[in-house]
Amino acid sequence: MSKSDCEPLQKRDSITPRAYVKSYCCCCMFDRRREDPAIFDEENIRYRAFFGTMHIRQVLVILAIIKTILVFGFLFLQVMDTESPLGVFSATFAFLTVCITNILLVAGVRLKRYIFLIPYFTVCVLFIFVLILHLFVDFLDTANSKNTVEIQPVLHNTVLLFMICFEVYMLSVVWRAFVYICDFNMQRQIEKIVQKKSMVKRSFDIEYDLVRNEIIKAEVKANEELV
Repeated sequence: MSKSDCEPLQKRDSITPRAYVKSYCCCCMFDRRREDPAIFDEENIRYRAFFGTMHIRQVLVILAIIKTILVFGFLFLQVMDTESPLGVFSATFAFLTVCITNILLVAGVRLKRYIFLIPYFTVCVLFIFVLILHLFVDFLDTANSKNTVEIQPVLHNTVLLFMICFEVYMLSVVWRAFVYICDFNMQRQIEKIVQKKSMVKRSFDIEYDLVRNEIIKAEVKANEELV
């Protein structure tokens, strides 16, 4: 199959719900031979989120802002409930860490530098682990107390569960961004190699034509001298 045959199929698959399901959770159920891995499509479904409606470049900015607001609100409430200087310092350090990783994340996607995404993966795994542990401890405390069905502990645990789900989804989007940046950089490297080869071939053709013209001129001159 030629490149021109693969491009329409790939672009047509990138806007269908079937392609979105295939890209997320049912890869083994569909035939992937129609997609040419050598073709980089900026609008491929692999580089989109929110059910294929937005590109990950825009989605990550929105998710980073939402995460910063959620973490700030959650840590602010935790600080208001405690008067320990260590708790205030821990909350401030956690918030600054989240802000720095989010800034690096957005910068990495904008500048197409996958190295900026690596700190996020480390912080994200630790953050999810802390949230799960916090939810487990709060759930045990709520179960052992008399206010199990009160609105405040239920709302608190619901917010923690929502933050865990949100962080897991954001992790999947960041992984897609990592794949997108790697594919983009690989495409640029391929284009540079092809351009370099074409320049070498062009210079070789020019040099060949010059040598050929010199030989023809020498033969013509030799024939004129013989005559």
